[in-house]
Amino acid sequence: MAEAHLKNLLARHRALDRLIDTTKAVARQAELKQLKLQRLRLKDRIAQLSA
Repeated sequence: MAEAHLKNLLARHRALDRLIDTTKAVARQAELKQLKLQRLRLKDRIAQLSA
């Protein structure tokens, strides 16, 4: 179960990376900030599960 959850988090993190890249191109700064915060939270959760 934990491994499946970790894979799900990693997939969401990759999706956010792609979305952030496309948002940078359009220059929507408020949305970009929110996406980066979400990505950081996911990265923290991934690190906790991996430890």
